[in-house]
Amino acid sequence: MIVAVGVSSRLGISYARRKSAVGMTLVEILVVIAIIAALAAMIYPAIMDSLKKSQAAMIAQRLDAVQKAELQYSIDAQTNGSPMPPDGNPVPLPSIAPYLTRFGVPISGQPDLDQGTGGSIKLGNWGSNPYFVGGAGAASNPYISKYNIPTSPISQASPGGN
Repeated sequence: MIVAVGVSSRLGISYARRKSAVGMTLVEILVVIAIIAALAAMIYPAIMDSLKKSQAAMIAQRLDAVQKAELQYSIDAQTNGSPMPPDGNPVPLPSIAPYLTRFGVPISGQPDLDQGTGGSIKLGNWGSNPYFVGGAGAASNPYISKYNIPTSPISQASPGGN
């Protein structure tokens, strides 16, 4: 035999009935929001650090690709008997663009080369290195110096050795 017990308060609303009602109180919602905010505060620095690492890795990869494209261009020029540009002349992007691809598609210009780096990839001169010039977003990236990413042309050693 089941007996229903009704508990009435002064307002006539049963406490048992109110407790079984669907929904959350304001305090419960605030506690959930505080927990989510605390978790976000712990995760945010790790996410930003990984984004800076990936940005520096992308810059290093693009500089490596530009160096390989310049080398490939010079090998093709020697094979075809074309004159090589003299050392010290600026590297024009159209001459090495066929050797630079993104996802198998040749890049269409400097914006494609710079995309996602937070700055600009400078091609440098023939006989020198490409380098990275950071923009506002890259200025706070400590991994650019940690990964030894060149931010200016590296002076070439003289052929004599010293």
